[in-house]
Amino acid sequence: VMAYSMVGMSLLFLCLGCIFDMAALLSSNDPTQSSSSTDHSMIIVGLLTLLQFFMGAFFAVVTTGYYSLATLVFVEKESAMSSIEVSVGTGYILGPIFGSILYDEMGYDITYAFISVVMMMMAFVTWKFLAPYLKYNAPEAADDGIASDEEKQKGFVSYNSFDNDVLASRGVHTNSIGQQSMNINTQEKRAVQRPSTLSLLRSPKILFAATNIMWINVSWTFIEPLLAKRLDNFHVGKKEIGMIFSLSSFIYVPAVFLVQYLPRHYKWRHRIISLSTMLTPIAVLLVGSNSFFLVILGIILLGLLPTPSWIMLLPFMQEESAILFPDPDVKRCVNDVTAGIYNSFMTLGQVFGYIIGPLVGSRGFARATHTVALLIFLQSTLFYFCTEGYKQRRKKDSTSYFSIKQTI
Repeated sequence: VMAYSMVGMSLLFLCLGCIFDMAALLSSNDPTQSSSSTDHSMIIVGLLTLLQFFMGAFFAVVTTGYYSLATLVFVEKESAMSSIEVSVGTGYILGPIFGSILYDEMGYDITYAFISVVMMMMAFVTWKFLAPYLKYNAPEAADDGIASDEEKQKGFVSYNSFDNDVLASRGVHTNSIGQQSMNINTQEKRAVQRPSTLSLLRSPKILFAATNIMWINVSWTFIEPLLAKRLDNFHVGKKEIGMIFSLSSFIYVPAVFLVQYLPRHYKWRHRIISLSTMLTPIAVLLVGSNSFFLVILGIILLGLLPTPSWIMLLPFMQEESAILFPDPDVKRCVNDVTAGIYNSFMTLGQVFGYIIGPLVGSRGFARATHTVALLIFLQSTLFYFCTEGYKQRRKKDSTSYFSIKQTI
């Protein structure tokens, strides 16, 4: 699916090059024909909007896929997320630099054709090399949710060992093939309940973790439509504004790399996520200050303070999903659905940030930052108190496990 989505993106990049050629051709026509040029401009805007819609859809499929597969195949989930986000942050830094050079030297059509070829090559690598590897090491379960004996022998259990240890530490004990202890004596094939988005979002821990990543993304995106105008008040040039916008990305890349060295035990992961979200409003408030130095400090902190939440929230959600659906036969399905929830709420935060920024910013930039900072702090409070039940949960699950074992 990821390879097919990359092929779709490759074709869309070719279409973008053609549209930009069309726009350049129309702009070179007689400017006195204002009515026809206006109609052509509306058509081009409509085509660009349609292409961006499909581009976003294909991109969402790809990002959900690599989030899910990376945390499924690799034992160290935070390290996998850190590696992905380092690559993403580096791409955000280098993309505008190389893009501007290619636009100036070759034009839009050749640039998009080059990107299309690169995307097609990535799709080929994914289909030819990555897909067979994943099929061998992390095979899909059958349509009915049950993995075959051949799939289990080829490595179906190979990516379960870490999650089983984690589940055991949380009070959900499994036997050697990953089945719950209460099913040790059950030999017959059982119907397996497959997770859905709604079934996972009914869990308060998963729901508030998802809204947490949404508001973390709002802290980044709501200032983008407003920050350039705000920096104009400090008489900052256009080149300097571009550099200031890049500060968060430059800080984000090394910060992401360092997050993997933080404690990963469930208790500490929960505390680090809560603290990261609670401190993020400080950066938002600093961005809205009247001091240029404090604004720069706030932008730098926006690349630093939310970073642990970016990296740790998906493993947190996947662990909670594994508690709800511990059957090994649906482990990959659980992982995919959880990654989809994470990516959907992250994108929702991006859209919501672009909406709430200009909406609240109409009453002043400082008031906008104060409002968003308050909302993020309320979200961090909800996350901490509504997901802080691991001690009681572990004690309750451990007690029920020992009572089941004694009964058996």
